[in-house]
Amino acid sequence: MAPVSDGGRPEGARIVVTGASRGLGRALAEAFAAEGARLVLTATRVGHLDSVAGRLRRNGTEVHALALELGDPDAARRVGFDAIAALGRVDVLVNNAGVLGERRPLADYPMDVWERVLAVNVTGVLALTQAVLPGIADGGAVVNVTSGAAGRPGWGAYAISKLAIDGITGILREELAPRGIRCVAINPGATRTSMRAAAYPAEDPGTVPAPSARVAPFLAVAAGADPGPHVEAAEWTGR
Repeated sequence: MAPVSDGGRPEGARIVVTGASRGLGRALAEAFAAEGARLVLTATRVGHLDSVAGRLRRNGTEVHALALELGDPDAARRVGFDAIAALGRVDVLVNNAGVLGERRPLADYPMDVWERVLAVNVTGVLALTQAVLPGIADGGAVVNVTSGAAGRPGWGAYAISKLAIDGITGILREELAPRGIRCVAINPGATRTSMRAAAYPAEDPGTVPAPSARVAPFLAVAAGADPGPHVEAAEWTGR
């Protein structure tokens, strides 16, 4: 079981967060670090990731920063093995990294973009999860970041990829139940990130909550909560 203190904190938990150099991933890394977790952080841009990891280390957090090209399944598997080696075991895997692609109808969606989005958002996520699962402690958790755009017309490959993530989450939840591994898809909702800005270029970022406002359900799952297969972070009440 993932370590949980008397106060319901993920203190000492060994957590992997993908896409941790910015946005929601960085906010999660900072929140987990503040709760006393030990971390493996991944991102494509190593320079940005090293900056985040260095700041957390200076505050006393154990952090391992690993470059990850999630669109390459072999690379995803290698990073999964490296994460287990770095932490000894994994209590929580947070599959946060993803790409938007183009907001266009499926009828004329460019296939090269389609392949890239599905490779990163679906195949890479599953490849990394498969690699990490042997090292996930019984009673641990796999948290997949989903979206309200899942299945939404006009969102192209991204909408399909998040439908797939919801399906993967539900299937893994059933398949891993004998080990007590909780699989949860969390939709952060409207959040002030670069992906949000790309999806809604006319939107005023100041009207959208910061990523740090959406971390509560992730912290709760890391501390041992099981809110079910799907959570809307914007509606989280701390149950």
